[in-house]
Amino acid sequence: MDDEIFNRVKKDLKRDEAYLRNHEHRFRVSAESVRSVTSETPRLLDIGCWPGYLSLYFRRSGWEVTAIDLKPDRLPIISEAGINLIDHNLNDHPSLPFPENHFDTILFTEVFEHLNPASFDELFKGIEHCLKPGGRLILTTPNRRALNKSFFIPNRWEEPEVDEEGHGHWKEYTVAEVLECFSNTSLAIVRSDTISFYSHLGRSNETGYFPLHDWKSHPNKLRNLAKFAVNPIRNLPFFRDSLVVVAKKD
Repeated sequence: MDDEIFNRVKKDLKRDEAYLRNHEHRFRVSAESVRSVTSETPRLLDIGCWPGYLSLYFRRSGWEVTAIDLKPDRLPIISEAGINLIDHNLNDHPSLPFPENHFDTILFTEVFEHLNPASFDELFKGIEHCLKPGGRLILTTPNRRALNKSFFIPNRWEEPEVDEEGHGHWKEYTVAEVLECFSNTSLAIVRSDTISFYSHLGRSNETGYFPLHDWKSHPNKLRNLAKFAVNPIRNLPFFRDSLVVVAKKD
């Protein structure tokens, strides 16, 4: 990742500083999973782009970027940067409105869990359709087995945790469950792994998230100390907080 470009992106999107503090490691891992391509102007699709860090980063890195968001009006800087920003609800319309063999890369980060699983067959066929041969999909999503309340409530995902409009987490998944979604496609799995995006963060009600090693300087020390104590376990592969899957169109 080009730190000079990304630092300018962070400066321009500083109104979302709290979100960045929580998710910067994910942004970096996702960006570093995008391989360089030989196209003079490579094309990237960012599915569920809010708050826009990766879309803006790749646009300023010379990519032609298309981004999908539920509420594009909240992202004026993305449109102003020359990104093709599309208002599209994948739960209502899982098909992707793009030509065949169009994108070199598709980013699909922290969106999978927000979608109705009934849409997956159509959605993944659309992803395969609009990826170029050799193009890559980068998918990240929470790990169903992460050491948190999901792990200790085995039946938690029998019902989606969504509001009346379907916003929220429909479900969280294991690696095997995510890979099953690729079974009816010709996309080849390049990487499938658990990863720790958030284990370095603690949390207190008064100050939000903070680096875990600073737990002594924040309120709610007992809870933060407990999180600090179990952190080595949270970083074991089985219990890591997130999944990352990279697939390639042959």
